[in-house]
Amino acid sequence: MDNTITGLIGIGLFLAFIGGLAHSIGATPFIFIVIIIGAMAIYDFYESVRDARKADAAKLAANAAPTSES
Repeated sequence: MDNTITGLIGIGLFLAFIGGLAHSIGATPFIFIVIIIGAMAIYDFYESVRDARKADAAKLAANAAPTSES
C-alpha cells in the first residue's frame, strides 16, 4: 500500500512538472510528446500496482492453504 501511495504522489508530481513544461514551451510537437510520455508513465504505474496485487494475493493464498502434517 505504501508503494501505491508513493507512486501516486510521484506520478502526480511528474505529470505536473512535464505539464507545466509543455504549457510554458507551448510547441505542439512537445505537447504531443508530453502526452505520450505521461500516458506511458500512468500505464507503467498501473501495471506495477496490478503485479504487486497479484503477488500479494498469491502470498495470501499460499499462507492460507492447509498443510498436511504427517
